[in-house]
Amino acid sequence: MGYKHSLHTFVHRTLVYRLIVIGLSLSLLIGMMALYIERDRVSVEAIHVAMERLSLFSERYDALLADPNNLEPDKLHQAALEFRTPGTQHRSGSFVVLGLYDIQGKLITGIFHDQKENSSAIKKKQMAMVPRIPKGEKDWYKVVRISGRPYLRTSLPLVNSSQQTVGVISGFYEFSPETIKAFRVRGLRAMVTSMLIVLLTTAIIYPVTLRLARRITRFSVQLLEANLDTLETLGSAIAQRDSDTNAHNYRVSIYATRIGEEVGLPPKTMRTLIKGSFLHDVGKIGIPDNILLKPGKLDDREFEIMKTHVQHGCDIIQRSEWLSDALEVIQSHHEKVTGAGYPEGLTGGGIPVTARIFAIADVFDALTSKRPYKEPWSFDEAMNILEEGRGSHFDSHLLDTFQRIARPLHDQFGGKEEVFRDELSAIITKYFHEGMDSLDY
Repeated sequence: MGYKHSLHTFVHRTLVYRLIVIGLSLSLLIGMMALYIERDRVSVEAIHVAMERLSLFSERYDALLADPNNLEPDKLHQAALEFRTPGTQHRSGSFVVLGLYDIQGKLITGIFHDQKENSSAIKKKQMAMVPRIPKGEKDWYKVVRISGRPYLRTSLPLVNSSQQTVGVISGFYEFSPETIKAFRVRGLRAMVTSMLIVLLTTAIIYPVTLRLARRITRFSVQLLEANLDTLETLGSAIAQRDSDTNAHNYRVSIYATRIGEEVGLPPKTMRTLIKGSFLHDVGKIGIPDNILLKPGKLDDREFEIMKTHVQHGCDIIQRSEWLSDALEVIQSHHEKVTGAGYPEGLTGGGIPVTARIFAIADVFDALTSKRPYKEPWSFDEAMNILEEGRGSHFDSHLLDTFQRIARPLHDQFGGKEEVFRDELSAIITKYFHEGMDSLDY
């Protein structure tokens, strides 16, 4: 059954596509999170080193901070130079700018590394600062970018051995190339590792999901086949009761489908048209035999009873959710564009396009087929009758469409009592089995 392959291919393709999209999206999201987390971890390590080094100043030069009222700028300047000498630098980075301020925020001394990149811009930022005693950890540091490069702006209280705050030490800490490289390498490594883990998990899940999807696919095909069997059984049962053959249902379904294709109906509407074509007269099961099988013309009372087959059909079909869309054909295929039809007297575009299409197919087949009470009309006679109904019974545009394709259809199917299973099977395969990739059938 080749049509199963179509649905399987669709499910397989959709599953692969969605797993790839979800896997890549999740891996990218988690990877980016890992990147930033790892970069933050490196940053925290570097910041910890910088802040720890800055706090060492108070311990190392405690003697110079003993008297808050007698801070000696020259000695503090020399201490700052010693503090920032290359021999005392850490591999995580070094201070480009260092400033010492008294308790009022007045600059005592400052040192600047003029040979460093962006030193002039950093010096301006340092000079523009208004140092104050940090009140909490959030005030101790801030990562800033200058010309695209990250720096750590720091501030810590200067505290002597008596635990007196005598001023503020502040500066710009330049991360070393090794630290910046670590930002990138460790972050990217964490990102790639996280992405690989997610993608590997997705790959492991795929065969399990595919196996479950195949089971659902088989069940869906079986369910569709059961529904189609119901469709054919119902339609054929009433057709045989009405005319001793179900060939009529096959012919009108083929005619209506060809008209629908010619006007470019979307697949979903085509499925509605096909269902409705096969079930259009299902309500005749509720019409007494003496009226349904009467060989002559019905009188007014009999015709009123015959018209109730529309409501009978609606009552039968509306119980099935899968067949419910066929109601628009069942209910409206006896409407006329001028409003002279039944049961609701709909006009023009108020009549569903599927019902307007089917009306042409149904009348044409009735005219060109043999009935107990009449012989089949010729093709030209039937087309003349349809033309007389243009704009009153039939939609003019749809009638023009049918006229373009009517002759080859009549030559192949018209008036023949053969049950055209192969042709209808091809239609069913095209619009139901192959149309299952929409999962709306």
